[in-house]
Amino acid sequence: MQKRLAKSEKLDGKAMLLAVLAALVCAVPLRTVQLFTNIEPDTGFFAAIDWTVYTVYGVLLVGTVVLLFLPMLSSRLPASRPVIRKSYALTVGGFFLAVGIAYDVLVCAMRISNTIANELGRTELFALLFTNGLLALLLQAVCGAAACVYFVFFALSYLKGNAVFCKYKLLGLMPLFWTLFRLVSRFMTKISFTILSELLIELAMLSFMALFMMSFARVSAGINQKGEMQKCIRYGLPAAFLALTIGISRLVCTVGGNAEVLPDGFAFALSDLGFGVFAVLYIFEHMQYGRPASEDAQLAAEADEPNENPADAPKESEA
Repeated sequence: MQKRLAKSEKLDGKAMLLAVLAALVCAVPLRTVQLFTNIEPDTGFFAAIDWTVYTVYGVLLVGTVVLLFLPMLSSRLPASRPVIRKSYALTVGGFFLAVGIAYDVLVCAMRISNTIANELGRTELFALLFTNGLLALLLQAVCGAAACVYFVFFALSYLKGNAVFCKYKLLGLMPLFWTLFRLVSRFMTKISFTILSELLIELAMLSFMALFMMSFARVSAGINQKGEMQKCIRYGLPAAFLALTIGISRLVCTVGGNAEVLPDGFAFALSDLGFGVFAVLYIFEHMQYGRPASEDAQLAAEADEPNENPADAPKESEA
């Protein structure tokens, strides 16, 4: 028989938050230094394969692996039910992510309009949609607009202390589809991801983000949610770590007057910062105030009975 991992009571929400902060303290300065010193302007390629390449990739890899497996050692993981209480943290996090996604939608719309304006006279519209990832970009914008609306409902729900957002099950899938179409757009980038560091790191971030959004949608909607909160935490921590590393380092480059080291299409994106902040706050809030994980055993039985909507469930204590 395989031995079970020893779980610790000390690995609570605060410990998870400190782990993310420690990983960021190690990764963000190194990545920022690399962007300022070892990236060719305009292309985004490494100027040289020096110590920063191995160090940054090593720190990102170790940080991601540690944050991925750390929740497996915790005995404080919550049940797969949304916390229903007034929460200014989740209100701020929801609004911040909604603004970040709205910014992404605006950028997508500008890229689409510029491409059509420059190419429509030489290429048919139907053919244009299937070149340069334009269709994926269009779907990213559409799903992003719907996801923005969903997170506004999410933020308002936690401002008022209810879970009305749980009723919008179809709309709750839009953040997942927005992430997936971002991932498709990046996979269609015509350049080697092993040479362009921004693309490689962003692909890893979007992969973990998609896994988080899938579990988040199931927990929020109360559909096949057994064990999904544990997945939210496992995938959300490395996704937030990578998103904040990308977002903060790009922001420093942009504000510091070194934006030319960011290649075309990889400029600072407010949605990365928004997601990173949201994921950390969501995980921390549920680990602090969520129901015990032992209640997950009841979810399968409840699925066979008349289902109670999460929005109608009793509120958690606001203490």
